[in-house]
Amino acid sequence: MEEKVSETAVAIASLRALSNYELETTVQSRDELAELFLPEDRRGALCTPESRAVIKQHIPKGMYEYVIARTRYFDDVFIRAINDDIDQIVLLGAGYDSRPYRFDMRTDSISIFELDTKPTQEHKIECLRKHNVDIRPNISFIPTNFETDDPINLLGRYGYDKRRRTLFLWEGVTFYLSPATVSHMLRRLNEDSGTGSRVVFDFQTMRSRNDLIETGLQDETIKFGIESGKTDQFVENHHYRVVELVTAAEMEQRFLTLRNGELFGKIMPIMNFLLIEHE
Repeated sequence: MEEKVSETAVAIASLRALSNYELETTVQSRDELAELFLPEDRRGALCTPESRAVIKQHIPKGMYEYVIARTRYFDDVFIRAINDDIDQIVLLGAGYDSRPYRFDMRTDSISIFELDTKPTQEHKIECLRKHNVDIRPNISFIPTNFETDDPINLLGRYGYDKRRRTLFLWEGVTFYLSPATVSHMLRRLNEDSGTGSRVVFDFQTMRSRNDLIETGLQDETIKFGIESGKTDQFVENHHYRVVELVTAAEMEQRFLTLRNGELFGKIMPIMNFLLIEHE
């Protein structure tokens, strides 16, 4: 298991926090808790327009826009599930996902399970408590290594009921797992959740493994993608149906369109969101 807080989790929280300083609300992530998880120097760097402009100059092209769109889309999926009276929500690789706390008044009757590596999880809990954010008793934290642990077995120890309808949020995680691990996870989630359960995750399309993005982070390299034009086949092979596939162009239109009709920015065309369901 990792012995340090995920660099990626901190970076994503930084981008979510940065977006909330955008003047136009249509392109804010609206994650008002993201800043709480940042080191003091990163929070300080958000204080002035000049320092925020410097930060933006060092963000890989399209990444800032992508994080804004992804946060908003996964928020939508989360809220839709709550409004549809979902029984359980599982955050697979929760990182600094703050949805159970931002939407806490809507989730009292739902069992929520957060799975992530122990160091990231411990730091998250520490930050929530430090800033007096209520951790409700229906939220369980489960230390996990996705390459070696069986998440379903771990969930069972914390009260997860495989007969109930569940939403699995797998945000920003599949990229860093081996294809075999992703396939194994999808099959396990299908077998061990109730009819109508859904999984939402993001991924990149590729023509070959050479197309996988280089992160520059030795411990968090991109390992997984779906071959271009074969998403439907991939989903069917894992015994799900596609509820919604959102391409980069659709992300731009839905989440990055300014009030004057112009686009706030572009997203790399290989990026996708996928919401699937088993029957």
